[in-house]
Amino acid sequence: MSDKEPLLFRKQFGGLRPVTAAAEQLLANAKEGETIRIEAKQLRGNVRRMAWYWVMLKLATEQLSDAVDGVMTTHMLHRFLKRHTGRAKPITSKKTGEVIDYDYDSIAFDKMTEAERAEYIDQSTDFLSRRLGVDTNTLRREAQQQAA
Repeated sequence: MSDKEPLLFRKQFGGLRPVTAAAEQLLANAKEGETIRIEAKQLRGNVRRMAWYWVMLKLATEQLSDAVDGVMTTHMLHRFLKRHTGRAKPITSKKTGEVIDYDYDSIAFDKMTEAERAEYIDQSTDFLSRRLGVDTNTLRREAQQQAA
């Protein structure tokens, strides 16, 4: 699974309800009566873990949105967490040695082993729970319930 937030929906009352922020955005941008094509794809890795990870980011952005200037997105938070956990490779200037940016694709989800993904998500959950002031298990359980 790539680092792009998946479009995850849940069947509810005979229709599809968005689960992730990307799915909500897709529907928000659609015009009334517009037909949207959604393709089913073979997913690798623990899909449930990946689903609740993105839902956890959505929950965190809702709680942390007033902590930043501008709009915090799940994509922005995901990139921050990759950098914070040391999984984004710094791009440095050969001349000055300063960090210019980070290569966030240097270790994409689909390149990680399942153990590496689990470790990354555990570290991210611990960090976000501390930042939000909530127990890690509470944050995980809430995200898992919303992703189910």
